[in-house]
Amino acid sequence: MDYQIQALSRFLAGQMRTDEDQRRIEQAIAALDARHGLAAKIAREPGVEEIVKQMVGRLTNAYPDLSTLAGQRVLDIACGSSTSKAPPLLIVHSPFGDQKVKIPGVKGYTAQFEPWFCRIGLALDAQPVGVDIGELDGEDFEHYRADLGQAGALDFLADASFDAAQDSRLFGSPEFTAQFPEMADRVRVAAEIRRQEQRLLKPGGRVIHSDAEALLRR
Repeated sequence: MDYQIQALSRFLAGQMRTDEDQRRIEQAIAALDARHGLAAKIAREPGVEEIVKQMVGRLTNAYPDLSTLAGQRVLDIACGSSTSKAPPLLIVHSPFGDQKVKIPGVKGYTAQFEPWFCRIGLALDAQPVGVDIGELDGEDFEHYRADLGQAGALDFLADASFDAAQDSRLFGSPEFTAQFPEMADRVRVAAEIRRQEQRLLKPGGRVIHSDAEALLRR
């Protein structure tokens, strides 16, 4: 196993509360490397490591016992894709600490905006569903393509059909900010995303993370 993957695996295992969760996260990181070339992407773009830490941290905050994540139908709104473009700077808010990650020398495509949350969830035996405007063909989880800046973009998903949901990184993506430079438009989209999350969650369902909610609180 690559030393960077070993270091990442040890770090994340050290954040787990039980031996079983340590084993689960170690296996998940190994699966991400085998399936998606995680080590090579971290070597090329160190910020990928921070993104993985961020996504794992959100899951451990929402599911103190990772075994309860198994079988959960989890919606990731703006999940990322294989065609996402790189901004010059990425701010990563993680339960393990916030990081400002520069993206030097990366033109166009970046692995930092790949659908890591859904991939991690799948490796932990959840049933993730990703929605994004970018390309998701070839991913092993259920996914759909939609323009999330449009009202009703998620209407095709059934009411109360998810155990958990999150929206992440839509409002900071370069494509979105270029499409909606005005704050009033961003707030309008945030309200629609928040409405959809409330509609789509089962009774007792959880919001793992919501950039939309944070934007509406400003």
